[in-house]
Amino acid sequence: MKTLILIISVLTLGLMGVGCSKSNSNSANNNNGLGATVPAPVIVDPLPPGGGGTTTFSSGFTGDLVTTTDKMKAYYATYGQVYTLNNPTNIKINVNLAQADAGRYGGDITITFLDNAVQHTAVLKAGMGKNQSIQGGYDNGRLEADYNYWFTFENKLVFTGFFEDSFGAITLTLTPQPISGGGNDAEPLKVKYKGEVSFKNYKGEKTTPYRACWFIYTGGVGDCRSNVIQTKCGLTPGVDAGYTVLGTFTNVDIKQAFNIN
Repeated sequence: MKTLILIISVLTLGLMGVGCSKSNSNSANNNNGLGATVPAPVIVDPLPPGGGGTTTFSSGFTGDLVTTTDKMKAYYATYGQVYTLNNPTNIKINVNLAQADAGRYGGDITITFLDNAVQHTAVLKAGMGKNQSIQGGYDNGRLEADYNYWFTFENKLVFTGFFEDSFGAITLTLTPQPISGGGNDAEPLKVKYKGEVSFKNYKGEKTTPYRACWFIYTGGVGDCRSNVIQTKCGLTPGVDAGYTVLGTFTNVDIKQAFNIN
């Protein structure tokens, strides 16, 4: 069984204001030095893998996404410019992640369902590499999955992170399921986890193809930031950041979801 390794160094991010704000409004000009401190990440798998997740269900963890027809219609609103959902069924989610570097995790979140016997699939990603360098740009060379990591919240190891596709973003939250009769519920490799997904659709085309939406500071189209997810002061982005809870899933096997051997 692989042991958890705590990265001792504390990382600082230049987010506007210190504390837990549900707003997605951060500084557009200063990305370091304002003193907002985020928890040090916990490495679940100490050995970085050779690559990221795939878009198939041949790996990762797959479970039933518990949601409602109205929430699925709202989530699918951008996708459904040609096709409007009727009655989505057999809604599944696949979590297929791996360590990119320094306890950050990238890969794919895939949501599939049937509607009128037609299969629909959405694959939302967090990159395994680093941001390309742009003259005058922010976050050059930063890990694309820099906000996706394990941390301690209310004495439990939890995970939150961002993922996106061409139409919008989701956040993923993983928390340990209670163990009957007590016991250690803070060890991801020993207990099952519960997942929650929230979504935020873009209202038009994303403003830049060179950065993931969580690195867009304009506050306009494609800005999917959330102070709660970035500073790790909470577990869900909230409506103030423009997100809506899509659904939940249970019995997540962390070794499967994070491709840990």
